[in-house]
Amino acid sequence: MRQTITVLFSISILVGCRMNDPIAPVQENPVVIKGVYILNEGGFTKSNASLTVYVPDSNTVYPDVFSAANNRSLGDVANDIVIHNNKAYIVVNNSHKIEIISTETHKSLGTIQVPGNSPFKIVILNDSKGYFTNLYKNSVTAFNPTSYAIIKENIPVGLNPQGITAANGKIFVCNSGYGFDSTVSVIDPNIDTVVATIKVGKSPADISVDSDGEIIVLCNGYSDFSNSSNDTPGSIFIIDPKSYTVTSTILLPLATYGHPNELAISNKGYGFTVVNSGILKFDTKSNSIISSLFISKTSYSIAVDNVSERIYLGDARDFASNGKIYVYEKNAVLKDSITTGIIPGTIIFKQ
Repeated sequence: MRQTITVLFSISILVGCRMNDPIAPVQENPVVIKGVYILNEGGFTKSNASLTVYVPDSNTVYPDVFSAANNRSLGDVANDIVIHNNKAYIVVNNSHKIEIISTETHKSLGTIQVPGNSPFKIVILNDSKGYFTNLYKNSVTAFNPTSYAIIKENIPVGLNPQGITAANGKIFVCNSGYGFDSTVSVIDPNIDTVVATIKVGKSPADISVDSDGEIIVLCNGYSDFSNSSNDTPGSIFIIDPKSYTVTSTILLPLATYGHPNELAISNKGYGFTVVNSGILKFDTKSNSIISSLFISKTSYSIAVDNVSERIYLGDARDFASNGKIYVYEKNAVLKDSITTGIIPGTIIFKQ
């Protein structure tokens, strides 16, 4: 299981900006106008999650802006981050909380405590409604992203809900079950109730929306750790968010790809997923594979910059020491590498 698991741009800084080799992080807390946020999970029970900021324009890395701004640790296993209205909402799974910070100062603006919920992934629908999945409670929680108040706890969905997104005014939730579920739940935010359940492949874990407004779901497939002959392959499902129907499927044979994980969708009409030998690229218009091995490097996390079309790959290395981010140009040529915190798990972009 991945420790309790996109979008890019160039960065400009109002203060603390200097030209540096990205391998040598700067111990400062910048005011970020535009930049790359890298959320580092940290070790389980170690309370060493961190938030790295990378500034491509000046080639500068700020290793832990949250701690620099707040004089405390972010917490235990940071799983997800989204930006809305100059605020970043950070899911800290094993600390059972959502930490809200300013994306300009990185100061904490508030904390949503959810004891025992194991929050995993988050989406902001609008100024008054947001949702996060509860990995071990088989549920989703609705909250107000302005007041930070819980609106409705534990909306029942499927097993071990992971990825979550919004499309066509509804909320779509991946029920992974770690191979024992194969559904996507649809929540109507007007009533905070599941109104449809869509059958997909085994272990749907990651979900996004493409440039046409269709929903892309990555299914990891089933892994039997005691007998690999029982494994089932992964797949990519495309869903119409209006009819709740599957319109296309990209099958990923087990022998060729292993169990795919991580999903990055570009607004240019293509997407990426991590397979056993590297990075697969697929077309979101024709729903077909463009390149079975676009980049020959496996990765723990992946994101694509919609402006520069650069691809960011997170390397967790030994899961105990600082990780790395590798930046590739859109033609798959390596451009840069960046030192991060422990286990760089989520990469997003403030534009």
